[in-house]
Amino acid sequence: MQNRITKLFSIKYPIIQAGMVWCAPWELASAVCNAGGLGLIGAASMYPDILRMHIQKCKKATGPPAEASAQAGKPF
Repeated sequence: MQNRITKLFSIKYPIIQAGMVWCAPWELASAVCNAGGLGLIGAASMYPDILRMHIQKCKKATGPPAEASAQAGKPF
């Protein structure tokens, strides 16, 4: 299936998983990416060192692109 979203993000299916705080870790993001969608790590509640670890693990487990959501302010 090709459309503007799949071309923009270089993904197979036009599915974008939300970067939900506390329930979108690297495992979910990489699973969505590996299934052909765009996975997002819910980064708003993470301190930089934890986010770095999630990104590194996601990169190792994922072939297609993955992203991390961002939010201004300090972690909860």
